[in-house]
Amino acid sequence: MTLADANPSHGSFLVHFYVHSIPSDSTTESIVVPRSLVAPLMTVSAALEIAPVLTFSDTVLWNWELVDPRLPVTFENMRFGRILFSGTDAERNFYHGSARTELIGVEALQIIHEYHNLPNVTDLSSVSKINRLLERLAATIQDISSSIQAMREEVDPLMFYWEVRPWWNGSGSGPDEPVWIYEGVGDTSKLDLSGPSAGQSSDHGFMERMRRYMPGRHRKYLEWIARSPRSIRSVVQDTPVIRERYNAAVAALKKLRDLHIRVACLYVVTMSHTRPPPTCPVAAVLRRMEREAQRQGPATGTGGNELSVLLKAGRDATTRALLRTN
Repeated sequence: MTLADANPSHGSFLVHFYVHSIPSDSTTESIVVPRSLVAPLMTVSAALEIAPVLTFSDTVLWNWELVDPRLPVTFENMRFGRILFSGTDAERNFYHGSARTELIGVEALQIIHEYHNLPNVTDLSSVSKINRLLERLAATIQDISSSIQAMREEVDPLMFYWEVRPWWNGSGSGPDEPVWIYEGVGDTSKLDLSGPSAGQSSDHGFMERMRRYMPGRHRKYLEWIARSPRSIRSVVQDTPVIRERYNAAVAALKKLRDLHIRVACLYVVTMSHTRPPPTCPVAAVLRRMEREAQRQGPATGTGGNELSVLLKAGRDATTRALLRTN
């Protein structure tokens, strides 16, 4: 099998299966991941310019198959969760809902593309076009919010927190969790080995560190946007007539951030104060879950970062983007 034929998700899933299946009582300050798992993962990750660990791309963007191979690639003909850790509906539905949200976000990328392809941003025709683009953007953000809201009906919070989420944890994901050492790689501490996060989606570029967990092409796209001399906020500051539509789009994004905080509170913060379900197919994972239930302190993301701080920082940054309309 050539590198081009390889599914990029396989190696990272195998590493996480291996680490989180090690009996808890044999876990010390570090876990050595064997060369047989590390070598192919490092090769594929280097080719894709992505962190050599489980990422959002592995669990969602690349983790699907066609329901009917004879039919075209459409969302309705895609089955997400081709590889599952827990085998639960909660895990499959989370991947499905995340992919649905990503596909809605494609419209936002198209809007950005149309904006940057405008011949200028000053004549009447261009200003009118920008107003329409901002209106479309606000509607798209609202659709993304609706998709996220729908996941509350599709993914059971208790099942998600205790039987799905622990598999995603990366190296040193908590104060009592071991760091991972990749055999044959040298200084593993220089690698990015946190777990997957929706912050790694190309639609959410506010966390600079998370960009290293995106595929190289996605990261370069965000870097290109950041270098663009045509900042929409600067254009709006110089063109008051589009300020209302701009603020409406920012307000929609702020509501999305607020919703994300509420959903994270339900699925992570609230669930962190519950007990794990009585049954679990893998004893090692269950023992880790019990340690998680006993851990004191703020809830963290799968990468080990304090969750509420990250989400509120994104929400507050969005609020600061609003402009006065007088």
